[in-house]
Amino acid sequence: MRSLRPALLPLLLLLIPLGARAEVVKGPLGASLDSYLNDLTRFGYSGSVLVAQHGEVILNKGYGLADRARGTPFTSDTVFDIASISKQFTAAAVLRLEMQGKLKVEDRLKRFFPDAPPDKGAITLHQLLTHTAGLPETLGPEGEVLPRHAFLKRVYATRLLSPPGQKFLYSNAGYSLLAAVVEVASGRPFGEFLRDQVFLPAGMRHTGFIPDAQDRPRLARGYNGDGDWGTSLDHPRAPDGPWWGLRGNGGILTTTGDLYLWFKALQGDAVLSAAERAKYEKPYIRETGAEYPQYTYGWSFSKSPSGHRKLAHVGGNGAFQSDFRRYPEDGAMIAIDSNTDDYSSIAVANHLEDWLFGKPFVDPVALVPAKEEELRRCAGTYELTGGAAPERLTVTAEKERLVVTPEGPTGLVLLSGKPEGKRLKRFGAREERVSEAMAAARRGDLKPLAGICVDAGEAAKHWRAVMTKTEAQLGPWQGITMLGTRSIGGQIVTHARLLFKKGTRVLDVAWAGSLADHVTVSDRLQPAFFLPDGPSRFVTFDVSTDTVGHLTCEGTGAAAPSLRLEGPSGTITVRRK
Repeated sequence: MRSLRPALLPLLLLLIPLGARAEVVKGPLGASLDSYLNDLTRFGYSGSVLVAQHGEVILNKGYGLADRARGTPFTSDTVFDIASISKQFTAAAVLRLEMQGKLKVEDRLKRFFPDAPPDKGAITLHQLLTHTAGLPETLGPEGEVLPRHAFLKRVYATRLLSPPGQKFLYSNAGYSLLAAVVEVASGRPFGEFLRDQVFLPAGMRHTGFIPDAQDRPRLARGYNGDGDWGTSLDHPRAPDGPWWGLRGNGGILTTTGDLYLWFKALQGDAVLSAAERAKYEKPYIRETGAEYPQYTYGWSFSKSPSGHRKLAHVGGNGAFQSDFRRYPEDGAMIAIDSNTDDYSSIAVANHLEDWLFGKPFVDPVALVPAKEEELRRCAGTYELTGGAAPERLTVTAEKERLVVTPEGPTGLVLLSGKPEGKRLKRFGAREERVSEAMAAARRGDLKPLAGICVDAGEAAKHWRAVMTKTEAQLGPWQGITMLGTRSIGGQIVTHARLLFKKGTRVLDVAWAGSLADHVTVSDRLQPAFFLPDGPSRFVTFDVSTDTVGHLTCEGTGAAAPSLRLEGPSGTITVRRK
C-alpha cells in the first residue's frame, strides 16, 4: 500500500508477493499468548497481534472479526489504521533527507517556507520532532478538506502556546508541518517519498495511505458507539492520502507483519544509518513531570521490564486503537491493534508485555463451553435496589456468553467496582469536566466540549449533528444526570443520562489520557460480557483494571432464577422481574 501516481501501480504490483502469509503460533509462550487472546476475543476483543522474542516471531495472528456484517475474520494480513504511530515514519523521512544532505534537523522553517512569519520561521525541525515547537495539538478536524497551502496559512495565523524549545506540547499539527517540509526538501509528494525511501527499503509492501487492489479487501472496519465507523477510506481523503489535518501525524495503513519488518529495519541500516538511528532514538524531553516517558523523534522512550530501552507509541482515531512497542536490546517487539472503541488494544499490550518478560498479571479464569439452554434460562430483566431510583439489569443470551446491561449508577458500580484512591479522584475530575461541558452546551456554547476532546473541531460538529437528530425524535434537551465513570474493555468511559422531553439517551465520553477520544450518544449503557467458567457460573474481566466479577444463575428448571453477583464492590442477589 502507498500513495502513488497511477502509472506506478503495475511496477509496484510486480514487487508484491501474492497470497496471504501464514499465521504463526510458536513455542510454549506463543501458545499461551494465543490461548489468552482467544479468551479475550470472547470478552469483546478483535484485532491482530504480532509478538517477537529474541528476534523471532512467536505469534502473528488475528482475533475476532474485521468486518462484522460480512463475518470476515481478522488475520495476520488484515490492514488497519495505526493513527499516531504514523509519526515515527514522518520522523524517519526527515532523517532520511538529512542522510541525503537535503536538510538538517537544526534547520529553521524559514529555510523551507520563506513566507512564514518570524515566530513560525524560527521554529526548528528538531522542535517539531520533539513536540516542543509550541504549536497546538490540532488546527482543525482530521477529515477537513485542507490542502497544503491552506494548512500552512492556518499555521502562520496560529498563536504559539509557548516559546519554541521550552515545553513539551504534543502536536499533530507539528508533524503535519514536518510532512510539508519533506515535500519541499525532496521535491516529491509525501506519500511517494515514504514509499520509496522508507517503506520499500524496509520491505514494507503493505503499508501506505492508499491500499493496492490485493490489500483493499483486507481493510478492517472500525466500530464505536455510533456503530459501524467504516474503513479509513470511507472518510474524507485527498486523492493521494489524508488531507493536511492528518497527513504526517496519522493516516498510515499497515499490517502487523509490516511492522515487524520495520522493527527489523531499525535493527540495522536498511533505512537509517547508525548515526541517524542514534539521533532518532535518543530521548530529548520528558513528556510529564515523571522521569519516563521521554520523547525521542516519533517515539516515547522508557525502560523495559528487563531494564533496557523501550521505544513505543500508541495510536487511536475513535474506532481503531494500536500499540507498537520495541525492545531493541531484548530483540523483542509487540504490535497490536483493535477495531472497536470498547476494547482497548493498549490495555491488552500491557499484559502481553508482562507475559513476554515473565512478570505476573491477572489472567481470566479458565473458561468452559457454554450451554445454550443455560444461557437462555438466565436471560431476563432483573430488579436492582440501592440507588436513588429503581434500576434494572437486562441480561440477554448470545452465542457463548451473557450480555449484562446496567440501567443506572448502581448497576455500573456493581459490574465494574467503585473506584478508590487516585482512580476515584481522576474519575471525579473527568465527570466534573463533562458536567461543565454539558452545562455550557445547553447554553449553546460548545467551546468547553471541544476543549475536552482530542479533535475539537470534529467533536463540536458531531455534537450538533447528533443533538439535532435526537431532539427531532425526543423533543428539547432538558438536562443531564451523571451516571459514573468506569473501565470497560480497558477503555475509560464517563457515562451520563441526557434528559429530553419525550425520553432519555446515554452519553458516553471515552477518554484517551486527559482528553476525550470521542463522544457518542446511544440508546443504552454499554454492556458487560459474562462467559461461563462453571455450571451456572459466569465471569467478566476488565483487561485494564484486572477487575474480575462473577455471576451465578441460581434456581433450577423452569423456576424464575435469581442472580448472585460477586465483584469488587461486594455480593448482591437480584431476582428476575
